[in-house]
Amino acid sequence: FSPHRFLVKTGIAGGSVYLVYDLGLLGSSSQGQAALRRAQESVPEALNRYSALFSKQTGIHIEIPSVPHINISLRDSWNSGINSLMSSLSAAPSAIQKYSNEGWNYLKGMK
Repeated sequence: FSPHRFLVKTGIAGGSVYLVYDLGLLGSSSQGQAALRRAQESVPEALNRYSALFSKQTGIHIEIPSVPHINISLRDSWNSGINSLMSSLSAAPSAIQKYSNEGWNYLKGMK
């Protein structure tokens, strides 16, 4: 057990959580949409800059395809996911009872 290794891993984990929180990914759906919008604006620009630098350093030309425009509503997607999860959880007791009865009847019929 190395204390330095533990401290490095803890620092990386803590920094990751702080970064995700700071970017607004753990906030409301409107904060998540704003973070997605910022990422859609900055990622292609950074990829083009780094591909040009890579091409300059290695002499290998890389052509990165354009990023497709995705127009989704995170709020609607989140709500539909939560609705389907809650629906599944509310139906779980009756489904468990049904499958338990079927299994019990199957085992009784095997005698």
